[in-house]
Amino acid sequence: MPPDREATPAVEVPGDRSGGWWRRPFSVFQTNLQEIDATMDVETALDAIEAYGADTWLINTGGIASFYPTELPFQTRSPFLADRPSGDLIGDAVAAAHRRGIRVLSRLDFSKVSARIAGEHPDWLFVSPTGRPQVYNTLFSTCPSADYYQQRSLEILDEIIGRYPVDGFFFNWFGFSERDYSRVYHGVCHCRKCQEGFSAFSSGQELPDGPQSPAYPEWLQFSSQVIRTLTAKIANHIMMRRPDAGLVLGRGAPIVYHEANNAFGRELWHHNTAEWVSAHVTAMPEIALMVNSVSFVDMPYRMAGEQPEHFAQYLLQAIARGGNPSTYIMGAPGRIPYANLAPSSPITKFRQKHRDLYARLKPASTIALVRPDRLRSASPGFTETVEEFRGLYKALQEKHLPFDVLAVELIGKMAQEGALGRYSLIILPDLGALGRQTAEALDAFVQNGGNLVLTGGSGVTDDGGIELAASPALMRIGVPKSGDELWSTYVTDDEQPEIGNYRYASSIIPVYGSYARFVWKPAVEKVGRLLPQAPFGPPEKCYGHTAGDDPDLVRIAGRGTVVQIPWTIGRTYREFGTTEVRDHFLDAVAPLTGQRLFADLPEQVELILGRDDEHLVVHLINQSGARRKSFGPHLTIAGGRLRLKGARMSREPELLLSGEAAMIREANGDLLIDLPPLELFEVIRIKVDG
Repeated sequence: MPPDREATPAVEVPGDRSGGWWRRPFSVFQTNLQEIDATMDVETALDAIEAYGADTWLINTGGIASFYPTELPFQTRSPFLADRPSGDLIGDAVAAAHRRGIRVLSRLDFSKVSARIAGEHPDWLFVSPTGRPQVYNTLFSTCPSADYYQQRSLEILDEIIGRYPVDGFFFNWFGFSERDYSRVYHGVCHCRKCQEGFSAFSSGQELPDGPQSPAYPEWLQFSSQVIRTLTAKIANHIMMRRPDAGLVLGRGAPIVYHEANNAFGRELWHHNTAEWVSAHVTAMPEIALMVNSVSFVDMPYRMAGEQPEHFAQYLLQAIARGGNPSTYIMGAPGRIPYANLAPSSPITKFRQKHRDLYARLKPASTIALVRPDRLRSASPGFTETVEEFRGLYKALQEKHLPFDVLAVELIGKMAQEGALGRYSLIILPDLGALGRQTAEALDAFVQNGGNLVLTGGSGVTDDGGIELAASPALMRIGVPKSGDELWSTYVTDDEQPEIGNYRYASSIIPVYGSYARFVWKPAVEKVGRLLPQAPFGPPEKCYGHTAGDDPDLVRIAGRGTVVQIPWTIGRTYREFGTTEVRDHFLDAVAPLTGQRLFADLPEQVELILGRDDEHLVVHLINQSGARRKSFGPHLTIAGGRLRLKGARMSREPELLLSGEAAMIREANGDLLIDLPPLELFEVIRIKVDG
């Protein structure tokens, strides 16, 4: 039986563990085992892991199936362990890995139990709003509020810690199982613990059934708190028992987990990995991030390998933004033929070779783009806000304006740490109400000389109130126009001397999504005019646009400058994709960016800017193979150039991947770097003065 535990300490984020192995760059290889893999050859597996360039092995250990001879009555041994000479896969794997200097992370999954355990402990189970359990492939889903997660998980950890010197733990499917593996929606858990917990959290409200219920947004907040509290509880328990072991989980763990995958049935956001890694590393650089890249196309097709070029993007976007890459396959290496592993191995080997650089890599952009809070995903307008964010993301990325992603819910934390001061410009994409702490942090940022760009309804409450003292607006007038109310609506920044004759000068920019009218402060500068809706059909009647009094954008300057664009220019670009819309936005923000690094490269190249102790570090990622649902083979890109404004050459730039030389010259006080042809990616380290 497991040894006695020490009393669980008060739940809090773990203390300083800055000396943990996870504070240095690491690379993971996950073998997600099936029961039949209990007899796998661990030496052959380790040969493959080492050849791939990984230094950490993530292997199934317990939970749904135990790959060691557990003695706990609420665990289920893999029946194939009986065919293993030692009877203990984990004991063999840990011993063999440590002989080679490879770390081992134990994968645990407490989301489901067997029918036998479910029958013995019905109080551990998920209960649907109709009172039914959730059963999938003979397994019963459990609830994170109940005792299996809350108490028995600690006993399982104790048994493993007591037997094996593992280097850390990872918990799979660590959340509330509203959907099963077939994506069938079962609803919000209504077990007794959830009913009691949500009632206390929400001052007596009843649990919602699902997203259609009014209380669902509050349930998302409740469920997030349950998971964060449980994460901290488990992290503290591990720290007390094995301080040198890491925990890979969500926020509150020493190592935060993000999965990079490309599930069918949903739109592909080609920059998803870079977005998530940037949002984490920018706000929480003290906490390691593991990006688990899925080698197969989706859960129902676990034997179908992801397109190699697409899989490479996961790894490249992860390392360029400061994440630790992880490669995830099914089964023992070699049993399923994943064709994407060989092409991606050079990426993991490159990072391994330059681990000292990646140990010091940190963001170096002067622009920050704020991401909406994912806990508000059930709130009205969230989908539209994401589209605004992505439209502005693409605008910046295509024209190579380096930027970091900020999570809106962490702006207050960053302000307290003084981390906002490194930015010249923060962009808020139609975020709506921000909350007092965030608004105060952004007002202080402007007061200290920072620049702010607001689009749509950023910093505006539902009733039209203005949260930001630095805003050029006093209050919103009425409800913003949206949908077909804006069809055939435009803005223009040019004089229109013949508008009375319905003859127009460029530029005429379409307005899509929403437009809000405001009462503006007296000292503001109004730029451009709205051309309100006029008939758009039939063709014979498509005329009548006249200039209104409402502006394209408004600017107010003090110690810092605030630009408010009262319409959703990001959604417009996302929907129409015309460069005229993109460049209209970029022209408005260009004077505010503080940008020093510029690039003459095709828009299909993503430029990510970082720095180590002494150098600028530029990652160039060739995304010319982008497809609707994946990335295919890239095109070689020749003739690229970087320009560093007002910089002097200290030493020749290093092209760390190709090893080729870059041509360097100075022009008009700037440093120009002519690049050799770009294949999939390049990393350039530049030592500059000035």
